[in-house]
Amino acid sequence: MTPMRIQRIMMSIILITGLLLDLNGIEWGEYLIWFVALMSLFAGITGFCPSDVILKKITGKETMCG
Repeated sequence: MTPMRIQRIMMSIILITGLLLDLNGIEWGEYLIWFVALMSLFAGITGFCPSDVILKKITGKETMCG
């Protein structure tokens, strides 16, 4: 599995978890959603994403973006 696919799966799991927590009245679920949104914005602006670096080291494969 490529780092990009792993990253997308992780992002969707975090977003769904945050949404479910928020819908069930647990306040910090909203922070998970904000975290993913802000990190995606940061990665888009700077071209650097910490999860890309980590997943590249774990899988030994190059990411397809950038």
